Amino acid sequence: MSSFSLKSFAFILLIAFLVWSSTFELCIARRGKHWRKSKTVSDSLSKKKVKSHGSNHHQNNRGNSNPKSPPPSYTGPKKKNPTPPAKGDNGRNSAIFNVLKFGAKGDGNVDDTKAFETAWAAACKVKASAVLVPSDYVFLVGPVSFSGPYCQPDIVFQLDGTIIAPTDFKVWGSGLFQWLLFTKLIGITVQGRGTIDGRGTIWWKDSPLDDPIDDETKMLVPITNTTIDDSSHTPMNSKLSGKMPSMKPTALRFYGSFNVTVTGIKIINSPQCHLKFDNCIGVDVFDMSVSSPGDSLNTDGIHLQNSRDVVIRGTNIACGDDCVSIQTGCSNVYIHNVNCGPGHGISIGGLGKDNTKACVSNITVRDILMHNTMNGVRIKTWQEKYHLYDPFCWKTFGELRTPTVPPIDCLKVEKPAKNQIQSDRDSCLA
Repeated sequence: MSSFSLKSFAFILLIAFLVWSSTFELCIARRGKHWRKSKTVSDSLSKKKVKSHGSNHHQNNRGNSNPKSPPPSYTGPKKKNPTPPAKGDNGRNSAIFNVLKFGAKGDGNVDDTKAFETAWAAACKVKASAVLVPSDYVFLVGPVSFSGPYCQPDIVFQLDGTIIAPTDFKVWGSGLFQWLLFTKLIGITVQGRGTIDGRGTIWWKDSPLDDPIDDETKMLVPITNTTIDDSSHTPMNSKLSGKMPSMKPTALRFYGSFNVTVTGIKIINSPQCHLKFDNCIGVDVFDMSVSSPGDSLNTDGIHLQNSRDVVIRGTNIACGDDCVSIQTGCSNVYIHNVNCGPGHGISIGGLGKDNTKACVSNITVRDILMHNTMNGVRIKTWQEKYHLYDPFCWKTFGELRTPTVPPIDCLKVEKPAKNQIQSDRDSCLA
């Protein structure tokens, strides 16, 4: 029995030893596998930290190599720096057409008309393109037409420099209705910090002594006369020469266009009207200025004719005639927050001259500061062939130059009792 017990005990010990050995190896194997996995995860986390925060903790060699990666991200803009000059490079690689790239000199002496025409022709083919008139240059430009109707929509005329009109009488021939003409366009914007200088002094001094004051008929342009003949370009210079024709041009005119915007620019010393809209739909004029002497004849600030859906706001207008003139065929006109003066105020008409039919509708004029103006808001008619449609609304305030015409400070929402709104009593009493 004892011998059997010893053998049994030895056998049990052997079995136990084998089992213990097998378990120990399995444990070591598992622990080794777990360590390798942990090392892999640690490496991955270490790399993410270096990439995101530039840390080199536990990864000195890799951590020092990764910070070199940011420089390529900053070299991109440096490589792009030389490219902006190509913006106006003949318009093939960019939507911006710089008139300098088309031959304009911008010295105020050389005729730059052809360069402007060529730049426009290139921009006309590209939707949402821009013609750039750069700052710090003075461009001598003769009568020119920037015309459609085959131009792409949404073209921007970016005026940051100065455009001056020629004073050589030969350029104007027997007389033209406009100097800078934009016609038959969709979505045209004229904007910038630049100036359009009509150099009107030579025109005003040549005006005949019997030139009628406040004659709106001079603003009425025949529909057939909407283009400028470019077939024979007359060489010109910037010097004063000869007597100017009796027909004076408007500085900037828009004809037959949709969604027109004018903002930021200055128009000064136009020979006649400064800014005109004929047969346009959707006009927005804001944050711009018009300036000419108070004694310059027939130099209306903004003239509207046969146009609708017009907003004029936040503008400063000083001129020798009406700050804003509204002629027949206009509707849905909203004028507000305008500084007017010197000038003749804001007018509708004259309407119905020579027994013609004249209609205007839905005209709103409010929050206008009149300073040193001849009139406030007035309606000028020749006889009974005109019609004003309700509602008719105005609200103005300020100083008038004529002592007998007191300032207007009221709100009226109906047709006025008299043709001319000359006083609080005329416009505010029931």
